[in-house]
Amino acid sequence: MDIAEAIHNRRSTRAFLPKPVPKTVIENILDAARWAPSWGNIQPWEFLVVGGEALGKIGKDFCCRLAEGAKDNPDISMPAEWDEPYKGRYQQVGRGLFDTLGVARDDKAARNAHYQRMYAFFGAPAVIFILMGENLGRYSLFDCGSVTQTICLLAEREGLGTCVLAAAVRHPDIIRAHVPVLPGKKFVIGIAIGYPDPGSPYDKFRSSRVPLGEIVSWVDQ
Repeated sequence: MDIAEAIHNRRSTRAFLPKPVPKTVIENILDAARWAPSWGNIQPWEFLVVGGEALGKIGKDFCCRLAEGAKDNPDISMPAEWDEPYKGRYQQVGRGLFDTLGVARDDKAARNAHYQRMYAFFGAPAVIFILMGENLGRYSLFDCGSVTQTICLLAEREGLGTCVLAAAVRHPDIIRAHVPVLPGKKFVIGIAIGYPDPGSPYDKFRSSRVPLGEIVSWVDQ
């Protein structure tokens, strides 16, 4: 699989088969991904791979927080609001997903069930958490995005699905309660990883992209 094919095939996988990913496969992905570019070559990322019983406990506690209506407390704050056109794009992907699933706008039970699945990492057998030093700034976040994309493309080559989940780091205190995390580190993002379930309704949805002409300006070309 060449790089262009991997880019076009990659999508957010929201349903996984109950099949573990061999540790060596994830290890090989991370070994290659560490060559992603970073500003000044500081390589700010660190990886925490969690699966099995520990991941199940984290997902269960996340879902309890959601059911309780507890406020999120991520290490990196989420945007409070979006300007256009970004707000419209964000809303469009939500509408598109629920339309594909056949979930009506007023079906609160079905929507809550979706959010419960999301907070349980969509049933992925493993999650790769990306961490960085708590005193690092915005350029390091950019770098963590770079390594995240690299991981997703390498996983695609291995026949694995991924879903980049902000929800996976909404309650870092829960993660720290179940797995050892060195002090001075903050959670940036989580990547659910596993074998996609092609029979799931989620598999029918794929988000769109704006036309190239809307996002490119040319000078002297």
